[in-house]
Amino acid sequence: VFCLHAQCGQLCHRQPPRRRRRLSCDLRRRCFCRCSRVAAIVLGGAMSSGGSGGSGSALAREEDDNCAFEARPEEPTRVEGKAQQLRGSGSAGPRCHGVQPQPRHRPRSCEGLSDKVAADVEPLHGFKFSFLCLSGVDDSVSPRTLCDISQEFSFVEWGVNFRAEKQGKEPRYASLAWLRQLREEIDRRQQTGKFAPIHFAAHLGGEYCVDVMKGDASLVRTLWEDYGFLRVQLSPTRAHGVNSTQLRKYLASLKSVIVALPQVEFVLEVTKETRGLSFALMDEPQPNLAFLFVSDEPAKGDSSSSSAPPLRPPPCPHPGTHVGYGGALNVDNLRDELRRIASTVDDPKRPVWVDLEAGLRSQGPGKHDEFDLGKVWSCIRIIFDLGLPRPRPSYTASSSR
Repeated sequence: VFCLHAQCGQLCHRQPPRRRRRLSCDLRRRCFCRCSRVAAIVLGGAMSSGGSGGSGSALAREEDDNCAFEARPEEPTRVEGKAQQLRGSGSAGPRCHGVQPQPRHRPRSCEGLSDKVAADVEPLHGFKFSFLCLSGVDDSVSPRTLCDISQEFSFVEWGVNFRAEKQGKEPRYASLAWLRQLREEIDRRQQTGKFAPIHFAAHLGGEYCVDVMKGDASLVRTLWEDYGFLRVQLSPTRAHGVNSTQLRKYLASLKSVIVALPQVEFVLEVTKETRGLSFALMDEPQPNLAFLFVSDEPAKGDSSSSSAPPLRPPPCPHPGTHVGYGGALNVDNLRDELRRIASTVDDPKRPVWVDLEAGLRSQGPGKHDEFDLGKVWSCIRIIFDLGLPRPRPSYTASSSR
């Protein structure tokens, strides 16, 4: 018997088979001892190298509850410029992937939790965790696998990097053929009638990022209409191929794009290079604008230590603004960093997400900078152990009110 929650697994070991199904769990409406097919696939792949790959396939499949969603008509738009590269020959007009479904209700907590588990969750009490963004997906992972995981865990979001000179040529940058497979997989799932939310975010760098800051909204419209990207992250830094010396000059043009597309949430990466532009936007916040604080620097007073935790600055002063934290996050420190972020934010009404990319890669014999599904599963398990999953807020619904 396997369960994501250690305490729940111990309880269920002592129960007869009929009783196991009736146990309420902090993780889902039904006990996780009957693991889903996705869990079996991921665990089987992660354990195959250790000689126990067949154990995951023995787990039984648990059917998901149907997730109802309301269709919302969209206005026709005209796409020009580089956005035409992403349009396939079979495109038949706007799609409604961006429509937000009804959020899943959080089940009641598992009875009989030990004092140790309660103490583990206590530091994060009141922390409004929105979702877990796993970035850098590329051709090394199947779009079908990502969609399967998303349908099981609604708080997971996949980050897809976009940079013209690296697209499909380097790890962490999915090819256009992979994006077409993703679109076809989402269309197929919508037609089956059992469609849970699948969240993807576009991380723009290089020319793509500069074009958006200059006021060109065509690429963002294509990503939203044809591929269902609900969030677009801008990374105007030298590491992402952007000259960051005079970013403030793009303030007015970037704000015009943000206002023109209220159904898309824009995310601006906040670093030392982007503080001129990001601070100016914080002074005049938009409802569909969020900020991602990325830091690889150690906290003050710990600069001499190579293992010092990274600096996590407090969020912007405007309450309710969606903020995220990234940089120097991996499977080993995710649990402790979530506690540090929660203590830094210290606001039960502030939605917060975390973003991992480098910490999800694996390198070694036979592996060349690959997206590691085993690490993905470990991150999901950590989020569950901390009791953080909650229904993700609907930015589309809030912007239309």
